[in-house]
Amino acid sequence: MIRDPPVKKILYWCPNCNLPLINKSCSCGSESISIQLQKPFELRPALSADVTLIKELLLEKYGQVPVPKIILLNKYGGDDRAELVIINGVKFGWLLFDPVERKHRLDIAVDGIPYIIGHADKGIIDIDADTDYTKDKGRIGGKRVNLKNPYENGTYIVKFRKKYGTGIVRDGTIKVKELVSVEPLPPALNPDWKEAIAKNKNHLKNLEHTAIKTIKKHMKDRPTVNVSFSGGKDSTAILHLAKKAGIKDAFFIDTGLEFPETINFVKSCGVEIIQKGGDFWKGVERAGPPAKDNRWCCKLLKLNPLKVYLSGIGSCVTIQGNRWYESWNRADLGETSQNPANPLQLNVSPIRSWRAFEVFLYLWWQNKKINPLYDMGLERIGCYLCPSMLESEYETMRVLHPDYTKKWDDFLESWSDKKGYPPEYKDWGLWRWKALPPKMREICKERGIAINHDYTLKTGPAREKNIDSDFSKNTGSNEILENSSKTIKKEDKKPENIFQNKEFSADSDLNYDILKIRDDFSILGDVIYLDNAATGFSPQQVIDAMVDFEHNYRSNVGRGVHSLTQIASQKYWHAHEKVSRFIGGEKGVTVFTKNTTEAINMVAMGLSWKPGDRVITTVLEHHSNLLPWRALSKYGVEVDVIGIDSSYMPNLKELEEKITPFTRLVAVTHASNVLGVVTPVKEISEICHKHGVKLLVDGAQSVPHIPVNVAEIGCDYFVFSGHKMLGPTGTGVLWMKEADIEPLFLGGGMVESVTADGFTPETGYRKYEAGTSNIAGGIGLGAAVDYLTKIGMENIFEYEETLTKRLIDGLSEIQGVQLYVNPNPKKRIGVVSFTVEGINSHEIAQMLDETSDIMLRSGKHCCHPLMDFLGLKDGTVRASIGLYNTMHEIDLLIASVEEIVR
Repeated sequence: MIRDPPVKKILYWCPNCNLPLINKSCSCGSESISIQLQKPFELRPALSADVTLIKELLLEKYGQVPVPKIILLNKYGGDDRAELVIINGVKFGWLLFDPVERKHRLDIAVDGIPYIIGHADKGIIDIDADTDYTKDKGRIGGKRVNLKNPYENGTYIVKFRKKYGTGIVRDGTIKVKELVSVEPLPPALNPDWKEAIAKNKNHLKNLEHTAIKTIKKHMKDRPTVNVSFSGGKDSTAILHLAKKAGIKDAFFIDTGLEFPETINFVKSCGVEIIQKGGDFWKGVERAGPPAKDNRWCCKLLKLNPLKVYLSGIGSCVTIQGNRWYESWNRADLGETSQNPANPLQLNVSPIRSWRAFEVFLYLWWQNKKINPLYDMGLERIGCYLCPSMLESEYETMRVLHPDYTKKWDDFLESWSDKKGYPPEYKDWGLWRWKALPPKMREICKERGIAINHDYTLKTGPAREKNIDSDFSKNTGSNEILENSSKTIKKEDKKPENIFQNKEFSADSDLNYDILKIRDDFSILGDVIYLDNAATGFSPQQVIDAMVDFEHNYRSNVGRGVHSLTQIASQKYWHAHEKVSRFIGGEKGVTVFTKNTTEAINMVAMGLSWKPGDRVITTVLEHHSNLLPWRALSKYGVEVDVIGIDSSYMPNLKELEEKITPFTRLVAVTHASNVLGVVTPVKEISEICHKHGVKLLVDGAQSVPHIPVNVAEIGCDYFVFSGHKMLGPTGTGVLWMKEADIEPLFLGGGMVESVTADGFTPETGYRKYEAGTSNIAGGIGLGAAVDYLTKIGMENIFEYEETLTKRLIDGLSEIQGVQLYVNPNPKKRIGVVSFTVEGINSHEIAQMLDETSDIMLRSGKHCCHPLMDFLGLKDGTVRASIGLYNTMHEIDLLIASVEEIVR
């Protein structure tokens, strides 16, 4: 139940001064009267926009009714905005917003009638004159009588003989609620808020004294103390109180969805701004609108950036402005509370017993500026798309910031169409709940809107979108990640980066536009993906290329003369050419495969083996570059495995010693999928060729991250996968210096001619691609190569290395974390394996996923011999970086690991 101190149930009012009091006594010495408030007893002054609204509603319905300078609003439960209006010490009426009709109304209470009837020139229904009521119908109270003239539905003042009351008009009838004897009241004293502050000064001093005493009591409970600032009235009061207690540091988390007025106000207060974390607009396209009962956005936009911030300052006391009356969740808030989402933070709530009434009076007393949005008509200051905002406030926002509401309305319409929700999903604000509460269920029931048994809104068939589904493109989604990443300085970039004029940080000379890059990956947003060594994401350009094939020229390749097959064949061939150029392999043969594993098996099964032949590989290898060679044991082939040194590099001396006249092939990874080490393949190639041994290089982990030139390496075979380099799944490459292996698969497409006795194979890559290939995938792989080429592999390598260094440096400072990385930045890619003392790697990965939405890999990573060599029976946790990751994500991972260890 709501925490409910007795004093907070009542508003005290001085009848002599005609103004509200914080406590029973008024400085004038008069005895106060008590006004019973409605739950949850939250009380606040009516501000500029509120007063204007009340005046307009009164004028529209009753005419020129005077309104005093002091008006109070007591929030209570309703369909949307619902506030008791208190004027001149009486319950004057109820200010309501109808989320269906999209308009406000002011229902007058009986106690408010004396302040209206002497001024009203309309809006009062005379029972005798305006209805068909006659004496023979008995008592008027509680009965519906017909109106002679049309009136809009709603609540009205009624007059019956010498009495007044209220009645409800509905569909041409009126039902009288109550009638009392009422006399018009003369104008009362009309004090302003300055006078109210003066009469409450002693109470305000007591509130201030108690709050500062609470702050000082706890400000040394942790090594550091600061203020959590939101830009709202409560945090403004707390900031001022904390400064009086001697606290200087304060922080504000910029979610990227803040009003510009709030950002400017925060800056004017000299508060440190924590930059934005995740990308809300990408997240919402995946997860759907956040709801009051499904606030997935809070972790992404607030808790994760806070975690990074706290990891930098350490254990702290944070003074916050949370109050009992803000929400039911805070109704039992104690003086101190441990942040449940972060053990570093002890929260202190010195004004938890204050109502908004006390907060505003205090700020006005202290002559402190407040966020201008309050006077503009917003009660809740925060993200402009927060589901907790009222629909009435959203209507206000349509006037204040139509560009914001247009963007959100467009998204809601698009999402509603896709999911098959009724138009009311957007129009009534039903998106604000995942499971509708009773009040909204009742509204839906009355108007025939279907609801499921679990109280979610029923869906229908998806509708054609009325707007571009890429609504967030070119509408500021990049703003979410500004300043979230550090940068690298780079001279003489080759090839030239296509993103010429965008920096992703103020201190950068490299035009690596991480924001523009992330815009191309729709899957990013509400997750932090650091499992790129397993599979990378595809940019929109790759997806578009595949869809273009499926929609516009889907046909088989190399088997016809009609126009579609000619286009498909040309595009498919061109994709081979792109990939060849990308790895400097124009003089060899580039074959499209299913993946790296298939490419290695094609070499293993395509060479001619004899008993006694030997293959050399390393302990670094993925199972895909080990098991195919071991399988050759049925032909009498033996496998030698060389070890690694202390920096995890292959032992080249041992390699040369292992080579014998029977060694046919050396198979080595270009970059380890566990340790990230980049092997010296050029030196290995020289050793191999000196001894007449062929070399196969597994480039699955190198091609997505560093420049590769197979001609410079000097290898005979080079293999890699498309799905790790932004391409489609089910694609891979086998490059051969010479087409010297037998095709593993035989059939259509790989032959030039077939006779009764044999066949003549095709030349080039066609010889090795029997049957119908993954044509769309091959074309998509070509598009992935285009994408990487335009950014520049040198640029990608240097950007990823900056993130890698940040991650290694951060993790190395955490006690109990053991890293397995090469210390030389030029000899590694962004694959960082680590363990945490006393915690299983799978547990760490699971905790990172659950607490921070960080996705990475744990276990043995298909490298069991390497794990045995390193003595890691539980494997490692592996974070693998991609070109679209940000410094914020790296910092969050470091902070999250530190939190787990702590």
